[in-house]
Amino acid sequence: MDQTAILSGMPGAEPFPGLPDAWHWSPNPRFHFVAALATDREHVLQINTMDSYDETLVREVLAFARDHAAQLANDNRPLIALPGFTATGRDFDTVAVAAPRAHTYHARDDKDLHQATYAVFPGWHYEFSGTETDEEAYSQVSHPHGLRVTNLDREPLPFLKMSYHNTVTGSRSTAAHRALAKPPVLMRELELLEGAAAGFVEFENFRHQVWRAEWAGTYVLEGEGIRREPDRAELLAFAQAALTGEV
Repeated sequence: MDQTAILSGMPGAEPFPGLPDAWHWSPNPRFHFVAALATDREHVLQINTMDSYDETLVREVLAFARDHAAQLANDNRPLIALPGFTATGRDFDTVAVAAPRAHTYHARDDKDLHQATYAVFPGWHYEFSGTETDEEAYSQVSHPHGLRVTNLDREPLPFLKMSYHNTVTGSRSTAAHRALAKPPVLMRELELLEGAAAGFVEFENFRHQVWRAEWAGTYVLEGEGIRREPDRAELLAFAQAALTGEV
């Protein structure tokens, strides 16, 4: 495939300033697409944005991903986190790269281009476990309730897997094992656990550290070599810190 001809031929495509072998096109004011050739000139690194275009950030992200293209070629995971990134005026610390099976870029219009394209976006190290399954990676990258990767102004969304059962409200997780969830769900279920004897909330962070909270007349928190009886505020603060690796 002649990727140069394909990318430069996108409707309205123009060379992207400050980055060789890269092109920008925008079908309307809300959407901006920027794609750059990887160093092998066979694969494509692409950022899609919606309502949040930042030319400087896009340039820095694509340049960082291109500098690590050799690492990508030898890594078969569906979602790869590249740490050590810094961005002008932003606090992102990671560039994430999604394999074709985790994104939908060009999937409808050009299947060959889709298979050659990595979806690239900035993030934070604690958003990625490094062991995401294909299904989990697709959920994080392509689902509207995932990481919202096209929003360059988004807030961090720490990686979280959890399971729970509340014997008072009757609510419980449906998966047989811990499954992807969002932090507000964890905080809500921890609060509701108070008074729910024999109930539990189990949660896992990006480092695969696991804790379990139960109610036995007081909160009981166990996991990773600790056992505590925190009050509600202490439990919630611990959970919040655990998700970003601060405990």
